[in-house]
Amino acid sequence: MPTIKAGDLDVHYLDYGHGEPVIFVHGNWASSGWWLRVLERLPAGHRGLAPDLRGRGATQGPDHDYTMPSLAADLWNFADALGIEGCHLVGHSLGAAVVLQAALDRPDRVLTIAVLAPPWVDGMPDEVYQPERQQLLKDNPDFFAQAIKAMAPTASEDDLWRELVAIGHSQRLSAANGAINALRAWKPGDALRNIGAPALVMGGELDPLVTVETVKRAAEALGVEAQIIAGVGHSANLEAPDRFVTLLTAHWQRTP
Repeated sequence: MPTIKAGDLDVHYLDYGHGEPVIFVHGNWASSGWWLRVLERLPAGHRGLAPDLRGRGATQGPDHDYTMPSLAADLWNFADALGIEGCHLVGHSLGAAVVLQAALDRPDRVLTIAVLAPPWVDGMPDEVYQPERQQLLKDNPDFFAQAIKAMAPTASEDDLWRELVAIGHSQRLSAANGAINALRAWKPGDALRNIGAPALVMGGELDPLVTVETVKRAAEALGVEAQIIAGVGHSANLEAPDRFVTLLTAHWQRTP
């Protein structure tokens, strides 16, 4: 797996295919491998790049404040290191917020944007903000495995799943706490319409965290209709990769 120096990070990433660059950004308690089933299905003419975020996976480097602008800056540093100017952006959960912030910061570099299970664009609600749960997830591997499975109830519990759970649990607690603090503070709301790039907003019908209503609010802010994927939870990129790639490919094909 390749690694590249980007800012103060040595970024580990997956690299599949050739053509227009697509940067895929994973969620909290996750890693680049959550995109593997999608990368394997990429249509011809696209190069999929999936980095491990700061504090996660095999990427090496110091902590920072983990705010959305800082994580978005990490993303653009990664693109710069690879010599990429314009690209498609795809984000899942926390990664959806990262790519949306990156697009707000540099709309001139975004060809299209697609988000799966986008978090609360008006700030994380108080009832979801649970720092003590992050500690429990880190302290108890069995609880962590059960919690991740509850989020993606239809994902196959194969060798890849077991590897992803182990890698996810290894992330720094500072990164986990930074993520929920960042999501609580991140409130772009209707300013997302300023991105201007063609947008696709997707969510899982059975997602216990990012509800259908939350997904629809993000879609409204971006000025598009939400695409709700039936019969899956938080992670259609693993639970239903064929359907996910079909939606993504149609999105790119509609773009002039």
